[in-house]
This record gives sequence, structure tokens and C-alpha cells, in this order.
Amino acid sequence: MPYIDITTMRGMMPRVVTSMLPEHSAVLAEDCHFRFGVITPERQISGVEKTFTIKPKTIFHYRDDFWFAWPDVVDVIRSPIAQDPHGRIYYTDGRFPKVTDATIATKGDGNHPTSSYRLGIPAPTTAPVCTVQQGGDVSDDNPNDDETRFYTETFVSDYGEEGPPGPASLEVTLRTPGTAVQLTLAPVPLQNASIKRRRIYRSASGGGEADFLLVAELDASVLSYTDKIPAKNLGPSLATWDYLPPPENMTGLCLMANGIAAGFAGNEVMFSEAYLPYAWPEVNRHTTAEDIVAICPLGTSLVVATKGEPYLFSGVSPSTISGSRIPSMQACLSRRSMVAMEGFVLYAGTNGLVSVDANGNAALATEQIISPEQWQSQFNPVSIVAYPWRGEYIACYTKPDGKQDVFVFNPAGMDIRYLSTPFDCACVDLVNDVMRVVSGQNMSAIAGGSLPSTIRWHSKVFSLPERTSFSCLRVKSPTPERVGITVLADDVPVIHLAPGSFSGSVVRLPAATGQNWQILVSGFGQVERITLSTSMSELPV
Repeated sequence: MPYIDITTMRGMMPRVVTSMLPEHSAVLAEDCHFRFGVITPERQISGVEKTFTIKPKTIFHYRDDFWFAWPDVVDVIRSPIAQDPHGRIYYTDGRFPKVTDATIATKGDGNHPTSSYRLGIPAPTTAPVCTVQQGGDVSDDNPNDDETRFYTETFVSDYGEEGPPGPASLEVTLRTPGTAVQLTLAPVPLQNASIKRRRIYRSASGGGEADFLLVAELDASVLSYTDKIPAKNLGPSLATWDYLPPPENMTGLCLMANGIAAGFAGNEVMFSEAYLPYAWPEVNRHTTAEDIVAICPLGTSLVVATKGEPYLFSGVSPSTISGSRIPSMQACLSRRSMVAMEGFVLYAGTNGLVSVDANGNAALATEQIISPEQWQSQFNPVSIVAYPWRGEYIACYTKPDGKQDVFVFNPAGMDIRYLSTPFDCACVDLVNDVMRVVSGQNMSAIAGGSLPSTIRWHSKVFSLPERTSFSCLRVKSPTPERVGITVLADDVPVIHLAPGSFSGSVVRLPAATGQNWQILVSGFGQVERITLSTSMSELPV
């Protein structure tokens, strides 16, 4: 073999024996990327852009210079309501679901959000007490025009969200048409749902159907009301019968493309009414065979990863959503490992990263590049916390020695690489194509610095006939002075050129022979081609 010529470069495929790797693959790739098909240094992390008052595990860019931070794992969604005047966000933090808005979230100079409300509107617990006010000529009482009524009420939040009704009152019988009814209402119980008003409904019948129609809307502090409203002046019917608050132990809040919010608790996945993330009817709940670990929306579908097989739920409306079990024996090992990529979801499974698309097709995405044994022993999948950025899967994890590390999986190139800058949490800014990371209390932009990182790229091991020798090394680079090269023959250094050593693109090698040859690249410059040749005349064009 007159030469070794590496014209394209890629990342790592740990499953493949080093001598059997494709010529462009690496044994080690760190702090570099291959978006141009060659070795290109990642830029260094930026300087500190913001310092939080806490050490967050979750950050969220609200708007402008306002960043929300939590010391716990939190799932956040923006309001699906069109042009929401309140600027609401909804989140679950493991305690109970919450909602906050621009008015209460951004007060003060400390950590944000400053305050929040409990998500959902509770039902009243006490029925209205009704008293018929006698009046008129009772001697004209006609039993054929008696009217029987029931009353109920609902609470309404400061956002105009109406909750489910409370218990109905005792039966009220009006002997004379037009008789007034005095209602005594219970005080609004202590709560954290921002209840500002209450709506009174009364039963009415017509056309063979009975319903509760709106009588009046009152301030929440009003405890007495006299109903003199004629039947023809009643308002719309009660529509929030099952608009229950979400369960307190619901977590994993996310938003599907059709405006339906989803969450889970135990082995139960639940869906809100469309564009009403405060209303969670019990009929919109489904169960799985095993406890749920993570959920992630894909368009109008929801991928549900469990401690057993995954599921796919889909439907155009909450009432039509149905689920099916995906035939994949890959349990989800880390809740925070599940992220939505471009058209599919990835999560840390038992034997590697698992991909699931919107049609329910599942595959072991890393099957060809990482063995199950390597996955468990080297990548500690239960510790993975991942983020999608630029079409790649960025994953923080804890190594067997307890140190933090970061690997990057490229689904298109089917390889992985490492970053030497571990972090605690991150947030991806799609508008500016920036991934901001937090270490401790300080937030920076990954690859946001002006200087290139110091790369490490080790080629495959080229297994050649015994006593093979090369005399020339050529490195093609726009900045060869930034590149460092080490050539190994049977693990023995033949030549080591530190960054700054190259005066031209070709150097002579010392006399050496070997069977297994490898090239190690370092420095902070782009490398487009590397060639080893037996002579200058044998160098390929």
C-alpha cells in the first residue's frame, strides 16, 4: 500500500473494532465537529452572560432579559392561547402543576418566576342555599304553572377560566311565576388559583331537555344574590362540567401541535382540553402497563416511554385520542434523556438510544455504533440529560469514575463525539441558534466564544502488512500552523509535531516500520486532508 489518504473525517463508532472502522471514522473525537466533512474545531464556550441567584437544574427564557430558573427538574410550556394578553406559562415541578404570568412572574430582582398560581380552577364544595321569597296573591296559585329549580355555581379565575360546578342546591319549587329566589353563597375557600368571580346557574328545561343556564356572574366576595331573572333572559348553558384541575402529582407537562397539553402520573397519561391547559377531564386519561418515565410530543402525537415498552397516543381532539403499544423491548432509563428531534424522538433505552417516529416505528438508533455492553458500562444511561441542537443529540452524563462528561450523537452521520465542557442544564434558543448552558450559577453559550477549542481526533488503526514504512506526511489545512500531528506505528510515536511546528504542508518522517499505523490530530485548526506516503512521488493528488 503506497499511501494512507484520509480525505473526509467523521466521529466515533465505538462498537466497531478500531482496525475495521471506515477510513473516515475516529477512535476519539473531542471538541470538534464534522459539519463540513472535515475536522473543524468547535468554538470555545462564551463568557458568562448571566449569573443566577441559585444553582438551577432547569432554565427557561421567558422574554427579553427575563430568565426563569428552578433548582428542580421542571417541565415548561408557553400558553397555547392565541395572543395571550397575560403572557402565561405553565409548568410542573414535582409538587403540583402551576401557572404564572407577566404580572407576577417578573417582580423584583431575585430569581424568577417570583410567584405562581396553582393550575386549574377548583369546584365549589358547598351548594347554594335557596330561599323562596313569597309575594303576590297566593290565592291565585295554579299547580299547573309550578316551577322546580336547582342552582349551582362555578368559580372563575382572573384569566376568565371557568372551573367545574359545585354540588347542586336542594330542590326549589316556585308556586307563582316570577317569584324571586334568595341565594346564600359560601365564601370562596382558601386557595391559590386566583379566583376572582363566581357564576350562578339554574336548571331550566325545554324541548324535552334539561340544562343549567347562566343566571349571573358576581365578584367572588359576594355571598348573597336574589334571582329575579325571567327564563327568557338566562344566559348560555354550563359547559365546564368536567373541567377539573390536573392531579397534584402530574408531571412531564408538554404541548402537542393541536393545542392539547399532556402530562403523566404513575402509569396514567392525561390530556387537557384543546387550548385550555387548565382543564383536565377524567375521560381524557389513559393507562399503560408499566409506570411512565417520560413523554414527548411529535406533532399531534405523543410518545410515551415507560419502564417497559413505549406507547404512541394520537388523535385530533382529546376525546378521540387513543394509544397503541409499540413493539420495542427498550425501557426508558432516564426521564430527561427523551427529546424531540426532527420528526422523531430519542431516549436512553436499555441497549442504546431508541428512536420513535410519529407513525410508531421504533428502532435502536445506536445499534450499529454502540454495543449494549458499552452503552451500560461507558455511558451510564440512567444519568443522561439531553438536549436537541442543530440536528444533534447533546447528552450530559456521569462517567463510571463519577466525573461529568458530554457526548454528541449525530443521527444523520451515525457517529458520536465528545465535548470537554460539561454543564448542569441548558436551554436552546431556536431564533438565534444558540444553546445556552449553566454551570453552577453561571450561564454561557456553548460554542459561543470567539476562539477555537483545542481538538483531539484519533484516526482508525490502519492494519497493513508487517514492516510497512512511510516517509512523507502531508496535512492539508487553511491554517497548518494551528495543527498538531502525531504518527504512531504499533503504538510507538514515529513523529510528534506540536501546533506551530508546520512550516509547510509536507514533512519527512523518520525511518520507522510497523503494521498498525494511526494518526493523532491536536491543536485548534481545521484539517481537510491527511496523507501518509512511501515517497513524495507517491503522494496522491
